[in-house]
This record gives sequence, C-alpha cells and structure tokens, in this order.
Amino acid sequence: MTNIVPLRLVASLFMSVATMAAFAADLPSRKGAPVTPLPAISACTESEGIPTDAFGFTTGSDVADVGSFGPSLTYGGVFGTRAGSSNSHGLTLQGSYGLFPCFEIGPYVLGSFTHASVGGIGADERAFGAGVEMKYKLLGRSMHGFGLTLVIDPSVNRADPDGAGRFTTYNTGIRLFADRALIPNTLYAAVNLSHDFTWTGPSPYQRSSTFTVGGSLAWQVIDGLYLSGEVRHMRVHNELGFGKEAGYATFAGPGLFWQATKQLAVSAAYNIQLAGKTKSGPGNLDLTNFSQHLVKLKLGYSF
Repeated sequence: MTNIVPLRLVASLFMSVATMAAFAADLPSRKGAPVTPLPAISACTESEGIPTDAFGFTTGSDVADVGSFGPSLTYGGVFGTRAGSSNSHGLTLQGSYGLFPCFEIGPYVLGSFTHASVGGIGADERAFGAGVEMKYKLLGRSMHGFGLTLVIDPSVNRADPDGAGRFTTYNTGIRLFADRALIPNTLYAAVNLSHDFTWTGPSPYQRSSTFTVGGSLAWQVIDGLYLSGEVRHMRVHNELGFGKEAGYATFAGPGLFWQATKQLAVSAAYNIQLAGKTKSGPGNLDLTNFSQHLVKLKLGYSF
C-alpha cells in the first residue's frame, strides 16, 4: 500500500508536467519587433541632391520627385555681332512636374525680341513659341558614382522679322546631362552633350543643327550658395547631321546659384566667346552664327 501511493503521486506529477508542456507549446512564441524594410533605391534616389542650376548654362542631372511641381522664369540675353550691333532678349516660363519615378516633364512658353542695326539701318524681330522638356534619369550618383539623365526637348517657334515675312521654326533637342560629387557637400562637376535639330520654313526652307559640349565645376561656398565656372564648345551645321559645317565657337564664364529660401532659388550665368571661326567670314570669332556675350537669369520656385 505504501508503494502504491508514491507511484500514484509520481504518475500525477508526470501528467501535470506533460499537460503544462502541451499548453505551453500551444501558446504563440514571442518574436522580435518586425524589421522595417529598407527604402527602395532607384536611379533617382540620391543621398545628396545637387541643384540642377548650380553649373551656369550647364545643367545637372537631378529630376523632380514624384508629384512635386515647380515653376520657373528664365531671362536670356545675347549681345554682340561682327557688323553693326545686335541684341536679343527672351523670356521662358516653364512648369516642371515629377510625373513618375525618375521622369520629369516641363512644358514651357517663350517669347523674344531682337534688335539689329547694320549701317544705320535697324531691323527688329519678334518671336513666340512653346515646347515641352522631358527628362528621364538613367543613372544615379548614389548607385553608380555619377548621375546621367536623357533629355528630349521638342519645340516650335514663330518669328516675325521686319520686312521678311513670317517663319516657323521646329526644333528638337536631344541631350545628356551628367554630374558627380567630387568632394561631398563642397565641389561638384557636370558635363553636358546636346544636339539641336532645326527646321525652318516655309520660305526659304532651311535645315540646321547645333552640337554643344560643355563642362562646369560648382563650389558650394556656404550652405545654399554656389559659385561655378564653365567652358562650352558649340558647332553649327547647315544640315541635320554633322556635315556642311558653318562655324564654331568656344565660350567660358562664371555662374552663381543661391537657394534663397527652401522654395525659392535664384541663379545667374555669363558666357563670353573666347574663340571661334565662321566659314563665311574672317576673324578669330564666329559672330555670324553666335553672339559674343550670353547672359542667363533664372528664378525657380518649388512646392
């Protein structure tokens, strides 16, 4: 009898432990906090942004974020010709919108006024036009060490020169914008390649193209303030390809960019023609196809 009691007690304890173990096995196990997934990295995701207008006439590779919108107003002035005098003033109003990741679309309208005087005889020209600039970022600096953006820019322009009838000009620009941070938060470099194809009519019908290669360095002096220096080489052809060269010119000059507020940015650039040659005239500058002095002022606002 004394042996039966301890046996029953041991059996009871064993069943209790087994029941508790089974109950514990049915309880949900404790897990650590879920790991937050890393943000998706794409060509347009940059750890450090570079203002596209920090390089003067040269342009950086960044594009607008999805859903962001920013209007801008740009003044362009050109001055200086070989015979007599010539100056032109133009305004471009553009709105840029991030349509989807890595893609920015920027429709614009423009107008210009040109005054030329040769031998005391003046001639004025007014022009109006519109176009749409489309940018797609192919490579990002964070992923590949440099940024690369493809740009397609079709436009149409209507010119009305005094005593010469009206002309419609169709232009399509194909461009590549590249940039790189040489010293993070301090020194940046940008390179641009572009080829603009132009059709002019109705009479006389003309076909021409302008190829441009440019490079610029931008230095962030203090937070939001950049100084730049650039060199650009341009060649004009009297056809849509690279044949029938009409002339070439090399420009250089400084630039300034200031991020005045979080939304408002101001930039300015100046280029002077240092060297050039035209197929139809003498001299060390091409003042037939190009002007001697180029000026750009731009106000940009982002929402």
